Amino acid sequence: MAGRRRDACQRRVLGHIKVKTVGVCRPRPTRRDETPILIATTQALANLGERLRAAAWVAVDTEADSRHCYYEKLCLLQVSHPHGDELVDTLAGLDLQPVFQSLQDKEIILHGADYDLRMLRRAAKFVPAAIFDTDMAARLVGIQQTGLGALVEKYFSVHMEKASQKADWAMRPLSEKMVRYAMADTHHLKPLADILRAELERLGRLEWLRQCCSDLIRRSAVDRERDPDREWQVKGWATLNRAGLSLLRELWHWREEEAQAVDCPPFHVIHNERMAAIADAASHHRDFDHLVPPRMKPERRRRLIEAVHRGRQAGPLQRITGPRRPWTRPSREVLHRLNQLEATRNARAHELGLAPSLIATRAALEALATDITANIGVLLPWQRELLKLS
Repeated sequence: MAGRRRDACQRRVLGHIKVKTVGVCRPRPTRRDETPILIATTQALANLGERLRAAAWVAVDTEADSRHCYYEKLCLLQVSHPHGDELVDTLAGLDLQPVFQSLQDKEIILHGADYDLRMLRRAAKFVPAAIFDTDMAARLVGIQQTGLGALVEKYFSVHMEKASQKADWAMRPLSEKMVRYAMADTHHLKPLADILRAELERLGRLEWLRQCCSDLIRRSAVDRERDPDREWQVKGWATLNRAGLSLLRELWHWREEEAQAVDCPPFHVIHNERMAAIADAASHHRDFDHLVPPRMKPERRRRLIEAVHRGRQAGPLQRITGPRRPWTRPSREVLHRLNQLEATRNARAHELGLAPSLIATRAALEALATDITANIGVLLPWQRELLKLS
């Protein structure tokens, strides 16, 4: 009964949202019969670009396919503007530049912007000039539960369904439920941003948000480097002996090749814990056949065994590639500075009603205590001012 009431509420709130009938893309089959329509033609995309260019504000969200494939890809672009909510089928093989050119000089409203910014940069080489992150805004106001669903329920008394969070967004056609879920992600962002902006202005913290959002844009434009000496160190690696480490590294490379070949997530091939258990058993020359997933195809099983043989032939692996740097005891002076910084941070956080880590993380405090001149850049200007470091 409660579920039906929630569904009815959702229908009342989102019932007016319209999906423009402009084209359908079906890069992957589906078991469902629903065929909601997405913007999936060049002309429709150009028309959307014109609407966005004239819009006074734009809210954006993305849906990607990372839980169902190896190569993460942008599957859906949600945009809301003064005239409605629209969905772009980013799998339709369209040139998305008309949309992103229209957004280039606008302040874009997002929620939890870090992932979306990185996805948009990878998929379309798009880096916005300015953003308003409602998640960061809520944190700076002092709200503890800053998830979009919690904020929408807090301010608008609307319950947002979460059933489609882990859906396969590369599936076509999308179900009506998935379409409504996707559109709801941007539908409430503008009124939410208006509320939070007013509260930040009242508190004198709007400049803090501007600095945080600029920093998010800057960091999202920098590629995160993968460390080949560490990326194979999955859960369970720390308990392995040196022979086991060599085996695990070889098994990790085997799993990556298997996942890439069929474009599936690595955990679909074999889970981390099971892979580490095989490495442990093989390093002690114990039978590991019972650890291999029973439904693994014979050819894949054969390649797994070959990887184990390669790992054994490679010999024991030194632990010098571990993710933790050698720990050295900080001096009394460093500890004293750290305690002072932490006390100041905690006092300011309590006074302002903020999470202490929002002012400075523990790692930032440790860096400052070690060398405040060299590491002052770990803090934004408003954070330095609160800690009396500017």
